Amino acid sequence: MDRISSFAGLTAHLQSVNNRKRIAVANAVDSHTLEAVLLAVEKGIVEAYLIGDVAAIESPELFEHNLSPFIHIIDMPDVQQATLEAVRMVREGEADILMKGLVNTDVILRAILDKEKGLLPPGRVMTYNAALEIPGYHKLVFFSDPAVIPSPSLVQRTAMIKYAIASARKFGIEKPKVALIHATEVANPKIHYMQDYLDIMDAWRNGEFGDVIMDGPVDIFLALDKERGSIKNVPTPVLGDADIMIFPNFESANIFYKGVSLFGGAEMGGLLQGPDKPVVMTSRSESVQSKFYSIAIACILA
Repeated sequence: MDRISSFAGLTAHLQSVNNRKRIAVANAVDSHTLEAVLLAVEKGIVEAYLIGDVAAIESPELFEHNLSPFIHIIDMPDVQQATLEAVRMVREGEADILMKGLVNTDVILRAILDKEKGLLPPGRVMTYNAALEIPGYHKLVFFSDPAVIPSPSLVQRTAMIKYAIASARKFGIEKPKVALIHATEVANPKIHYMQDYLDIMDAWRNGEFGDVIMDGPVDIFLALDKERGSIKNVPTPVLGDADIMIFPNFESANIFYKGVSLFGGAEMGGLLQGPDKPVVMTSRSESVQSKFYSIAIACILA
């Protein structure tokens, strides 16, 4: 397949495939989530199962016309029961994607992590992987983890990288360029998290990550800006062309994406990885467009 370099390109690809994925939305009563799901239905990329209080879901502002045949409403006013039902549908193959509606994060995570009825296989690392479309950058860039793992261990960080590589390949990126992001390109093991990067680079040289290009530590300029990176005169194979950025911790990843979104007009789509099926778990403050892009990413990974 051709490389997908933008969210518009992702949407066009999914429409050309013409294979709607089934999405189960837990407590689908908030307007931003509903608008994003309805947009995904309209674009022809999902068939939606909206679980929650039918009176709240069937908002006249949203449903001015007859319901689409690709929208199904399951009346379940209790938030916890709606969440458990959405997880059950995904676990039992009745849906391909789980999406968080107006549900507290701890409620949906408990359902996902349930050892008997959840979605996370034993031993699997759960993390958050996202893609950013940044004005001025020539392609989408994946990054981890802005939301789930505060201070990743080496095992968790390795899993994050492998998930991101697998995601990039779904976007037609045959040989992803992975940048291990830090405040400096000086590999001083006394700096927090630096030893993990050194160990990961050794693992990459030994072939653990497959056919990818990797370098680290590198800073944002080296990873994303060829001109500014060149000024630093640091030789790196990812110079200004990173496909994937791995951050030291979720504070730095979170601050980065919110900063470029707020002041740079970047758009993000992301989801939980590790569970058997993609989980769209966006913040209530995320825009309708961001939620739609998250659904689109889930569709290509499902």
